[in-house]
Amino acid sequence: MGGWPRHKDRTATGCQCVEKLMRFNDADAKMAGNLTNSQAPKGAPAADTDVPTPVRIPFRIDDAIMVRSLTNAAHMARTRIIGVMHGKYIMIIEPTVKINDRISAVLDEDFLCSYFNDGAMHIFNSRYLKHMADDVVSIAYPMKVDVRQIRKYRRIRVNIETKCTVGGTVDVFTAEMADISQGGCRLILNARTPITKGTNLSLTFNLPNVAFVSGLETVVARISRIQNTRATEIGISFIGPESETAKISNFCEFCMYFDLEESPTQI
Repeated sequence: MGGWPRHKDRTATGCQCVEKLMRFNDADAKMAGNLTNSQAPKGAPAADTDVPTPVRIPFRIDDAIMVRSLTNAAHMARTRIIGVMHGKYIMIIEPTVKINDRISAVLDEDFLCSYFNDGAMHIFNSRYLKHMADDVVSIAYPMKVDVRQIRKYRRIRVNIETKCTVGGTVDVFTAEMADISQGGCRLILNARTPITKGTNLSLTFNLPNVAFVSGLETVVARISRIQNTRATEIGISFIGPESETAKISNFCEFCMYFDLEESPTQI
């Protein structure tokens, strides 16, 4: 797997450029491509009207972005955005792929990026441009972007054994979690259990990403019997605490990069 080319010419000018771009106070006034033909200095070449205008993606500093190899889909890494120059490049923390407990690698020079913002996943191809400083790299700003709409609380199919404790009691039973979202989950009980709508349950389980959720406070939102079986389906809404719901949110956000619901719309 190819790696990022390393550049040793880290001049003071380059470092100052990084600091200036990250401030973003006057970003709109200094975006690439703002000069029109009438504003351009005398002698400057005329703007090429045939060159497509880069799509403006609503990037936010410190947001996560997923990067995946074009040659090996299993090689992907989550990193974060630290700066953007519209139409020019995106600055990110250099992503690394964990091969095993002892070996990590950087991605190929060409890769697929996925960025989630305000209910939409922006998907585009990019490539490495320059190693800027320490673990900071710049990648090419895309000319074309696929956009996919994603529901706020997208359900993710799982099969998780879940320990349930009825609120205010010592009654404990085990259920199978069939799906989960940032706002709640669906439990399957294989035997009739005296649970009613509005019952508070405390849940304990392991997420597929190995995060351990313990003492998650919830409330039963709906109950339905599964026909021709003794099983019961329970819809659960999460209450808190934030320390546990944050683990679920991180897992769900990560899963968004794998199974998108709608067909992409190119802009």
